[in-house]
Amino acid sequence: MNNKNISLREAMSRLQSAVEKEDWEAAERLDHAIRQEINEAVSVAGTSKDNAELIAMLKKIQSLYDQIIKSSEQARSKFSQELKKVSNDNKAANFYLKSSQYR
Repeated sequence: MNNKNISLREAMSRLQSAVEKEDWEAAERLDHAIRQEINEAVSVAGTSKDNAELIAMLKKIQSLYDQIIKSSEQARSKFSQELKKVSNDNKAANFYLKSSQYR
């Protein structure tokens, strides 16, 4: 393992753990650190072996971000469906209340 990429690898490991636990707040906190580590790793990459290792880590990080996006889209869809149901239930209750006033 390249010593230059140890901190990036550690940050990536923490992000993977956060994604597996669905700890989105931790993932958000790690985002800034990972971006800094990526910038640093890119600036010091030298040999083709270093570049190959960095590319592999960047692909892994990208897949973790893809998982975060997919999970957030699923959560948004779920909440949207729940909100529509609550809204429809509210409309039905209001209709019932209005129609019962005329009796």
